[in-house]
Amino acid sequence: MLPYQEHYILNMQEIGRLGDFYPLPDPGFDAWYRDRQEKEQRIRVLRQENITILEEELFPTLDDIHRADAEQIRSLREFADALLDWSSNLDCGVYLLIHDALLSLFRIRKDRSQIIQELYKLGMGMYYRNRSVQGMEDSLKKPFYFENEMVFTEAGSYLKYFEHICEEETKGYILRSLANISIASLDMKRKVGISGRVLQILQDPYYRTLAPGLPWDAFLRKTHQQMSSCRHILTKGDMSTAELAAVLDSCSVVFEPEKDMENPNIRWLWPYYEMEYSCGFASLMTTLNRMEWLIDSLPYDQYDYSGLYANVQLPVYYGRLMEDNPFLQTKDRHVRFLSHAYRKMMKTLLSISAEKYDDFFHYLIILVVTDYLEIEGTPSYRDILLQLIRRIDPVLYLRSLKKGQVMQLYCSELLKSDPSFFDEIPVIGTAKDLQTKKSALTDYAMQCGLLLDSGLLKIKLERLSRSRNLFEPEYQLYRLHAESGADDLRKRTSTEMYADPALGHHRWYDGSDGYPDSYVRNLSPFRTMTDTAAIAVFLCENYTPECSEEEWTALLSFIQKEGGTRFSTQAAACLDDASFTRSLREILSDEGKEHLRSLYSAFYSQNRVVE
Repeated sequence: MLPYQEHYILNMQEIGRLGDFYPLPDPGFDAWYRDRQEKEQRIRVLRQENITILEEELFPTLDDIHRADAEQIRSLREFADALLDWSSNLDCGVYLLIHDALLSLFRIRKDRSQIIQELYKLGMGMYYRNRSVQGMEDSLKKPFYFENEMVFTEAGSYLKYFEHICEEETKGYILRSLANISIASLDMKRKVGISGRVLQILQDPYYRTLAPGLPWDAFLRKTHQQMSSCRHILTKGDMSTAELAAVLDSCSVVFEPEKDMENPNIRWLWPYYEMEYSCGFASLMTTLNRMEWLIDSLPYDQYDYSGLYANVQLPVYYGRLMEDNPFLQTKDRHVRFLSHAYRKMMKTLLSISAEKYDDFFHYLIILVVTDYLEIEGTPSYRDILLQLIRRIDPVLYLRSLKKGQVMQLYCSELLKSDPSFFDEIPVIGTAKDLQTKKSALTDYAMQCGLLLDSGLLKIKLERLSRSRNLFEPEYQLYRLHAESGADDLRKRTSTEMYADPALGHHRWYDGSDGYPDSYVRNLSPFRTMTDTAAIAVFLCENYTPECSEEEWTALLSFIQKEGGTRFSTQAAACLDDASFTRSLREILSDEGKEHLRSLYSAFYSQNRVVE
């Protein structure tokens, strides 16, 4: 690699280490706070270095990619491989930029083998980038999946030249791309059809004879695993006999060997049990008992793959079974076990060290946030979300806390000028007196602030945004946090009242701009709180501690000028009050030492995890 590439990688690795909020053992608050401040300053320095490296070194190289020689291509590929090693995922965005540029280069040069290789690598980069949309509605993630599917499809289409391609490595990329069309497809029947076709190809002597050196058995097993991931269709009624048989066959190949092992891998044993249940070979109660045994078979602090699968993934699946079979939610034994499983799950998630926050861990967080079953007798979804944000993304939590404080101040000011301003909000309008209303309003405002960006917990961009500016595809991914977060909040009783502010806090007051289009202000009874959130978010995102008096005045003037278009007229009018704007600036300027003390105490106290 070239020096600038090594420099960038070292910076990304260092930012990852510095981002660990809770080093062990307990250093004492004062030492921890000083260390935290130094680390944040260091991250800012490294971020600027990264931006400079990209702007002065990488971008010019990619802009002039058609002149690249063999050595430059080799170094760019080596750089990209170091940025995305499927575990640490230092920078998937730069990985994609590099391979997209190399694909353009080889298209110009009409180098078929290199085009196939770059299509495969570009597709894999898209797949790992798109992991963040897995827990979203199909309408949100479809554009990302479609783009990914088209890249793999193009690479797989070169199968028609299989006989004429000399390099076995290139033939391997064709086969792997064909199989991976399945993982980039949202349609289950299509997944089954693709995997079935690939299984036929992998077992065809014609293709095997043309590339005897390829790891055919490994390809075969991987494709069976992909087919087995479609096992949920076994309970659907719209599949043909041949499709069901194909899925069952793959499930047997992948899962059945585990059931007779002395120490079976839970990752593969549970799907075997699930397959038996789906096919009617095992009853629901037998399946629940098996799952309970697997969940309790490992201690909460076993953080390897099997431990995380048993302690996090299986409790989520247990909740899914109870959701699919509502009568179970009336059975005390199953409700008690689900509550126990969830609490054990949270002990695992809250106590695992930050160095293990890899791609699989991120996938587990998506599962929990998306599929958590909130019923009477289990911890509330709101508490679960706030605990996860505090532990896994403290920077996001602190930023959300400041937004909540700004919203509280704003709500108090608006209530003072118009006591009925927030009365359309159900929990506010029913208050019996002004003091009760103010208390309920400020509490609601804080909780809204804390949960506005809860959708970002699934979208793994926080470390990346602290490392460099987001690229356009990443920004498009970031924008999904509003709809995705609101969807999750709306589905649970403890959080449904926070869904509209989460959905609309980036939408303009008059609906002429911002996002998402799905937020329609006049249809929301929570619109006055959403209006307040929009100004709070704008202030928190545009105010910096270095803000001069002139810059502060200009910021306030901009909001006032945009009153009635981008911002609420009433909320913008509050900025005429000098006392109010002083209080506002005090909140925005606060370094948050006491909030950091609270986070520190919550983690390092003996009760830092849920019992």
